[in-house]
Amino acid sequence: MISWGISNPLADLAITKFSPLLLSVIECSVGFIFLAAVVLIRRVKPVFPWRLVIPIGIMQPALAWWLGNTGYTHESASTGVLILTGETLFTVLIGVFWLGDRLSHKQWFYLFIGMSGVLVASATGAHLDAKSTAIYFIFSSALFGIYANILRKHLSDFTPIDLAFGQTLVASVFLLVIFIISEHHIPSGISSHIYLSAIFSGLFGVGLPFVAFNYSLQNLPGRITGPSLNIIPIAGIAASIILGRGAPTLAQLIGGILVVASVALISQKNSA
Repeated sequence: MISWGISNPLADLAITKFSPLLLSVIECSVGFIFLAAVVLIRRVKPVFPWRLVIPIGIMQPALAWWLGNTGYTHESASTGVLILTGETLFTVLIGVFWLGDRLSHKQWFYLFIGMSGVLVASATGAHLDAKSTAIYFIFSSALFGIYANILRKHLSDFTPIDLAFGQTLVASVFLLVIFIISEHHIPSGISSHIYLSAIFSGLFGVGLPFVAFNYSLQNLPGRITGPSLNIIPIAGIAASIILGRGAPTLAQLIGGILVVASVALISQKNSA
């Protein structure tokens, strides 16, 4: 969750010079290269079902990252990372209604507190050029929720590294084909720190966390993995301040506190 959080302000910085599609190509390709290296080091042939890996790879990370990067074209890093925490709502609710996960009344209340914090924080975001692209973050969150539950329901017998390798391969090819067909061009005169931001966004946003999250989904119930996504905005806002991509407003800070409280309470409930 911390790794995903850090990747958001890095993407927000890179999007100042790259198009959302090009940035997504770079991020997914970097993630694939990282995971390919891991596979080579393990010396174990990846095993996964293409019939499922192809659609989930297109959903996550390809379309989810493309949508999220589009959102950053007119939203600050702090605002974007908080709206993306809506992944919690989709992951948990789909798990309840599709996979039969159960939440106690207190857990529902804690979840409500966390999502209220997200709403408070996201509603106060500044829209650059008086244009909002927040809806793209919402679509990205919905895709994440669907993907997470498909993984739990149908792919629990496959290793996290194999699945992540397959997903990033599919995502890289899918986005690269669209990039070529749409006749996009790589801009010239881009400074090295922008390229580094894009590369590290791919490493922290695609390569490293996919293995960890896929592993957690296979070993923890949705009521734990879903709400724990609320950690992402905390890490994202901290990294955003450090990178100079915008500090949260007072309302966003209050919303963030509610999110932290929600995660803490749910964790206490689980360990009781």
